[in-house]
Amino acid sequence: MISPISIWIVGIFFAIIFVIGVWDRKKVQLEDYWVNARKTNKYILVATLVSSFVGVGALLSNAGIAYDGGGLATLLLLGSFFVYFLVYAKWFAPRIKEFGDTHNAYTLPDFLAHRYSHSVRVAGTVVNLISYALWLALQILGLGIFVAALGGMDPVWATIIGGGIVVLYTTIGGLRADIRTDIFQFIIMMVLFFVFLPMLISQGGGLQAISALPTSFLNGSGFAPWYVFVLGFLVLGATNITSADIWQRTYAGDTKKNVQWAMTVGGFVILAFVLLGALFGIYGHILLPGIDSNMVVPQLLSTYLHPIAFGVVLAGFLAAIMSSADTMLLVTSMTIVHDLIQKTFKKELTPDQTLRWSRWTTFIVGIISATIAVLVFSVVHIAIDAVSYIAVLLPAVIFGFYWKKATAPAALWSIILGTITLTVFLWISPTEAFIPAMFVSFVTFWVVNTMVMAQKKSLLKTV
Repeated sequence: MISPISIWIVGIFFAIIFVIGVWDRKKVQLEDYWVNARKTNKYILVATLVSSFVGVGALLSNAGIAYDGGGLATLLLLGSFFVYFLVYAKWFAPRIKEFGDTHNAYTLPDFLAHRYSHSVRVAGTVVNLISYALWLALQILGLGIFVAALGGMDPVWATIIGGGIVVLYTTIGGLRADIRTDIFQFIIMMVLFFVFLPMLISQGGGLQAISALPTSFLNGSGFAPWYVFVLGFLVLGATNITSADIWQRTYAGDTKKNVQWAMTVGGFVILAFVLLGALFGIYGHILLPGIDSNMVVPQLLSTYLHPIAFGVVLAGFLAAIMSSADTMLLVTSMTIVHDLIQKTFKKELTPDQTLRWSRWTTFIVGIISATIAVLVFSVVHIAIDAVSYIAVLLPAVIFGFYWKKATAPAALWSIILGTITLTVFLWISPTEAFIPAMFVSFVTFWVVNTMVMAQKKSLLKTV
């Protein structure tokens, strides 16, 4: 049973987060709600970027993969995100920020519509909604997993309470509230890294204990074939380029230079948390063999920490999860209101009406996702599904920025066929489904684009 001291610490944390989130709710305008008025400085951008990225996927799912047999190879798989943060910072962030400022853009589908066509916007919107609905359910599920493992509260009620707080302050304050809570949550997360990790390494026998583990565990062959890790390194981190939440942070920055700096620095901090998650799984394998991989992190916390330290560190994990959850919630609701209701269905709304629609959509999406989270219990596979869907947008975005001859039909069919391929293969082999999906997506783009260009040349000759 969880200690009353730990419960009080976590309760105080929840209260602080809620107060921060709703502090000046009456001053929030539409630009504040969606992109923080495009005035976020570079230090706050680092905090909100790291806080939103380091959630259930980077911690619980990462630890689960390492625990289930991914071992040190997990670092290759998840370390991909660090490499592509640097790629994003150098070659994409400045262009995306400039596009957002010039065209008053709010979402990734805004770019797809501007660069290609309305149909490509719709296809990208559907993929975004699928991916971020999965991400949101994953974050809210993480709240329930912690309490279920610790025995302090019924997991359903834990999910409802934790998810409810996230839904309420995000509904009221939007991205401004999200960023303000992210700053506080970032501080708590740094305590998590610098306090608990050294304790865990010490309890597990030091770094030398890793070398005593079986080779099959360390090289990841117990989790997936070697080519999954290699291709995962090449592809999965590239989803940073198509992640709607990272685009939103980029739009929210105050200058191109500061956005580029924040994405670079944030990438290094995120690498530290990727290492943290992998080490949780590896030392969990050493210290707590034979448990459910979903439970490895909360079991480590409850087993090896004093109640006071446990309460602080647990708050750190909840901070990471909540920060990702509010981001996913806001991105999902913004996609529905902006890309579906306003742009796809052509509904005219004033800024005040749009703000009201955004708040109600945020609230409803949050309730639906919390309900899904109560019914689902597999963080590893939900995380893989979510990141795989967003990957099929890569050809459309990359070629859209860096290939002047890229055409709308190529982008559209690349997204459609890539999504269909992924959906089919997720039922066959979830851990490898992204491989055929990415192959189909890129090949389709090239083939269709070649056909369209040839047709254009033929028409010019006849004219």
